[in-house]
Amino acid sequence: MKFKCGFISVVGRPNVGKSTLINTLIGEKISIVSSIPQTTRYIVKGILTKKKYQMIFIDTPGLHLFHHRLAAELNYMAKSSLGVGDLILYVVDVTRFPIKEEESILKLIVKSQINTVVALNKVDKSSDYINNYIDLCKKYDSQLKIFKYFIPISALEGTNLDKLEGVLTELIPEGEAFYSKEENTDFYMEFRISDIIREKFFLFLKKELPHSLAVKTIEITDKGKIVYVKSVILVERESQRKIVLGNKGEVIKEVGVKSRQDIEKIFSKKVYIDLQVKVLKDWQRNPRILAELGYKEI
Repeated sequence: MKFKCGFISVVGRPNVGKSTLINTLIGEKISIVSSIPQTTRYIVKGILTKKKYQMIFIDTPGLHLFHHRLAAELNYMAKSSLGVGDLILYVVDVTRFPIKEEESILKLIVKSQINTVVALNKVDKSSDYINNYIDLCKKYDSQLKIFKYFIPISALEGTNLDKLEGVLTELIPEGEAFYSKEENTDFYMEFRISDIIREKFFLFLKKELPHSLAVKTIEITDKGKIVYVKSVILVERESQRKIVLGNKGEVIKEVGVKSRQDIEKIFSKKVYIDLQVKVLKDWQRNPRILAELGYKEI
């Protein structure tokens, strides 16, 4: 068999497990994971290279029906990614009944006319709605027949991921590797670090401050034995700043500790993190700020 290489757009509603799936397949944390919708805010590429193939997974923000400026930009990014891949990996959560958002995604997939594999995720928890998703896909794809496989999986437990990888390998085209075998992502380091820090805030704050917080990493300096990282946490109001800091600075201190542990795994050396909090009113509606944060094209 000749070497194969393909770009795979990973799409689905928020919280269906797209990022968890990519991280498990790659074997390293590429995308952050949270139970809070709209966690993924970038187009992140996870690169899996084996002896006979290379798969470039394009992790996208979850498609939804929210309408504020940030959500609109994230939806645009996700929809744009559908047209750039050789294959679509459509991830669904079979513990939840398919709703209107699912039908919107299916319309986009069918419109793209790109071959699609459906990953029926979270079978470790329940498989109640598997047939609902299969029937819905077939309803929207009664003519083109672009839905090639329906694979029940658990991204968290690793169930059937070998089978999923096998059908993806079958469907991607022949071609030379696009990235070197040492690379597992092309995600800019500044964005990657910002995402790690943002994930830790999500874990600590839960739903108290889900979407009014952003992180911008403004400095990464390798000083030999230690890497210095400086990041600014953006919030929209002074009351949110107090939440981010926590009582006597406890929240931001714990976020710094947990973030440092993950970032040290990337650099394989000690890391010092300088976290600052800045109030920037209505940053989610400011196109320039959104561009600086990497959430849209400038």
